[in-house]
Amino acid sequence: MGFSASDIRANRDYLAQKLRAEKQRNDVLKAVEGGTFDFVLLDTRGSEAFANGHIPGAWCLPTSELDQVAGLLPKDKELVTYCWGHD
Repeated sequence: MGFSASDIRANRDYLAQKLRAEKQRNDVLKAVEGGTFDFVLLDTRGSEAFANGHIPGAWCLPTSELDQVAGLLPKDKELVTYCWGHD
């Protein structure tokens, strides 16, 4: 049983996207560690989780509130979000 051309293309596209995401994540980590960044870092976990600890400089914006405040977010800066994540 072999792979089809479609399978190979899908795998290539997936890996390319994953590589871009990893590079972006590393760029964000370096900027945060340096203490200065030119993007808005949004913590999309709940308010309680944010109060218990968050990345310095992050804004608390739970996903449940995104629709209400989306129009208030700066349009001249890149928005970077983080949450609990999962494996």
